[in-house]
Amino acid sequence: MLNDSINSVMAGIEQGVATQSDIEALQKALTAGYGQAGKPSDLTGAGVFQLESLDRTLKSVTFDMKNLKMWPAISIDKAGSMIEQYNRITSYGDDSSPYISEGGAGQESDAVYVRDMQKIVFFSQKGSVSHQITLVDTSVGDVLAHKVKTSTMDMLKKVERELYWGNAYYTDAAGEQTGSLAALPVDNISMNGLFQQILRGDTDEQFRSGDFEGYGTFKSVVQDLAGNAITQDDVESLAVILLENFGAPNEIHIEPAALSALVRQFYPQFRSAPGLAAQTVGYDVSKVQTTAGVMDFKPNVFLRPRAKARPQAVNVNCPALPAAFTAAASAGGALAAGAYWYQITEVNDFGESAPRALAAAVTATANQKVTLTMPAPQTGTKYFKVYRSAPGAASAAACEFIGCYKVGLSAYVDLGRKLPGLGEAYFLDMNAETMRFKQLLPLSKMNLATVTTASQYLLLLYGALLVFAPRFIGAWKNIGK
Repeated sequence: MLNDSINSVMAGIEQGVATQSDIEALQKALTAGYGQAGKPSDLTGAGVFQLESLDRTLKSVTFDMKNLKMWPAISIDKAGSMIEQYNRITSYGDDSSPYISEGGAGQESDAVYVRDMQKIVFFSQKGSVSHQITLVDTSVGDVLAHKVKTSTMDMLKKVERELYWGNAYYTDAAGEQTGSLAALPVDNISMNGLFQQILRGDTDEQFRSGDFEGYGTFKSVVQDLAGNAITQDDVESLAVILLENFGAPNEIHIEPAALSALVRQFYPQFRSAPGLAAQTVGYDVSKVQTTAGVMDFKPNVFLRPRAKARPQAVNVNCPALPAAFTAAASAGGALAAGAYWYQITEVNDFGESAPRALAAAVTATANQKVTLTMPAPQTGTKYFKVYRSAPGAASAAACEFIGCYKVGLSAYVDLGRKLPGLGEAYFLDMNAETMRFKQLLPLSKMNLATVTTASQYLLLLYGALLVFAPRFIGAWKNIGK
């Protein structure tokens, strides 16, 4: 019937006898329209019998496996206990005289050994899909397999960050971030990551070689750039420090924006020949030659530092909004002069609360510190996260992460050691004798008992990062971009 109507009007057009209303009817009949006004039952006209077209390939706007740098590269070994211990030799002997007189006997000299350990921690991710969704056609194919894949990527995202940052930013009662185990919360369930172990090894003499005491001066393997962009001089200086500590670094893991700031310093060295066409401009800096050897740059998007607090708690099991707190400035810090806003959040084993802002900015003069008077923690809260603005910010909305403070400290002091919004880069020796990840259980899927029409599972990973020689590797902190 529809075809007969169309044919009749078309014949009228050819004979010159079709009316305007006939032409409008034909236009309506031939116009499909987009028709997607809302739900499928809202379709009208020819849109009703249009087939919908959906690309069966899921498009991603987030990371994939090639963005992971630390997890694929680190050596992995099997753990055999809930606590993984190892021995470290820090000196082959003392500096007693190696000479004897005729007929004499040499001095006895003993090596120095230290035992250290890391506890195994447990990573987990839960997922589920309903039985019903597995029975219908979807654009992703096997729904359960797709769900497991997304859960795995989410798990690896968190593992990658924890390998660098686990327990790194805890601040002690004096306001210092030294990686001290005493600064960690009671019943802490998190992994000691790379930066925490570098910081601890930098200040603990049990990690330092005793064979060169008195030969040269002690140099920190953690260099503070104080907001400046990293330079080739910074790379060379830290390479020499690590070489003198008997390290053999070979990779630099760095935030892309911080690496870009280094690369742009080489732009003035580029020269082009006048008159040549199709020239490629720019400068590729993927390696750098140092006294300690050639270093590969590994730009890692997961090293983008934590900045502003989330406006809402990450899930319903997190603490509620913290109560009000106060802040006061006093002498003895490294803050620049200006007015500072602060925010705090509370964190339990499930995640972080929404932020509470300081009622009004606190004013500090140059080289002062700010002491925060925290509210009573909520049940289950293990530590506070603190966010600070740059001096002179308009409101607390400009606050960015500066540190963690365990519940129960005698003082919550901000000395200005960590600059908000700035992160670190790491000068690494990836040799298995320097560090490795020991796993009690590799990344695995455990199916849970089926008690509803949903299939539930857990992704599990049990392990710990062991940095055997933290002074073989180093870090820059507060890197400008």
